[in-house]
Amino acid sequence: MASLPLVEPPQSQAELRHVLVSELSTDVVRLANVDEDSIDGVMPALCVRAKSADVVATVLALCARLGAVVVPRGGGSHLHLGMPPERVDVVLELDELDEVIEYRPDDLTLAVATGTRFRDVQRMLAESGQMLALDPLVDASSTVGGVVATNRSGPRRAGLGTARDHIIGMEVAGVDGSVTKSGGMVVKNVTGYDLSKAHIGALGTLGIITRVNLKTFPIPAVETTLAIPVPDPASAVRLVDAFADLPFTCSALDLVQQELLQDMNLNGSWGVLAIRVPGTEDGVKEKVVMVRGVIDIEAGGGLIELHGKAQKRFWRDADMLARLPLTDPVTTTCLMSGLSTQVASMLGSVKELGDDLGLGTVSSARALHGVVRVSVTSQSASLVSEFVTRLRTGIQKLGGSLIIESSTGEVKRAVGVWGMQSDSSALKAMTALRNSFDPGRIINRGRYVTS
Repeated sequence: MASLPLVEPPQSQAELRHVLVSELSTDVVRLANVDEDSIDGVMPALCVRAKSADVVATVLALCARLGAVVVPRGGGSHLHLGMPPERVDVVLELDELDEVIEYRPDDLTLAVATGTRFRDVQRMLAESGQMLALDPLVDASSTVGGVVATNRSGPRRAGLGTARDHIIGMEVAGVDGSVTKSGGMVVKNVTGYDLSKAHIGALGTLGIITRVNLKTFPIPAVETTLAIPVPDPASAVRLVDAFADLPFTCSALDLVQQELLQDMNLNGSWGVLAIRVPGTEDGVKEKVVMVRGVIDIEAGGGLIELHGKAQKRFWRDADMLARLPLTDPVTTTCLMSGLSTQVASMLGSVKELGDDLGLGTVSSARALHGVVRVSVTSQSASLVSEFVTRLRTGIQKLGGSLIIESSTGEVKRAVGVWGMQSDSSALKAMTALRNSFDPGRIINRGRYVTS
């Protein structure tokens, strides 16, 4: 498939600024700041502050006409994802699209503007005894739009799914200046193509999300975390298989290496298998008894019950590898995906390869979904690149995949973030989809689909 020609960049920064200011106003257009506005090491020319979906659409249409490349930014906490952009002319700031548009607690639905802070939404819902089922490790600046555009979920994906399972509608601004709506405020409302799903995890490359409609969930009356020390990942996977026969669903089931759990004394264990159990007070007690029975039969080990602040601290630490960017200049975090039965071998491969190259590694896993997150730290970009390449080759032979979540531009360019083959049918289909939405590749050029 032949690539479409890229739109030529504007003749000058002054020309670009003149057009944007004339169409908008001087109070929303500013020169970029070298200390605050670079995107993965690439410096933009201008920043534009959007206060409505119509402004977002207008900016995209102007930039498409001028050949200016746009990078959307909400809170900025997810900008480390993807390849470094080929160029950045305009950073489109979305954090002032901050509004709870509609909340129907009786219907368990919510509509928010894309720049609304994720934590603020959770706090607001908690006042009505509800929550979003997504629980990614986010900082205070993280927005709902950023969580959706990057498809972040968190430990609760074990019982409640990912962002794709909770989005019921969306509003998106496109490079043609249009604002398109799909779905609505009821759960079963899609006719024709479910366009919302295409934008989840697309990093804004098909259009910029301006509104999200979501399902909400009741907050469990009681929720307890059971941490089971395990000597090795293989023992944990055997326990997971045994838990499959239990007559209840947990809200999280993670395998966490002890290096992440600074507040827990595990007496030399590899780590813990952590189970988050929601329900009523009596129901949770009954489930704890069931879990203890499995442990006595399968492992004969101990059980640590966590409640309240101790529970929150545990899940914060357990998901710490997702808190990015990391501070070391050559700390790289990768996400491996395979079969749930391959979790133990994936974790074993990480340790074996790290030892072979003399690299320190720390890992955690979503045990039910075959998702392993690994962090490797070294001052040598070449060693990190070799580690990623060899680990990716191994998991691809098993039918899985590996992506880089966070690293330096040097490592990203050396090995690629996504691990997609340039001649693969999947990449060709994705490229065709991208070109149909954004033929000039105006939004986030080079960060996702690069051809």
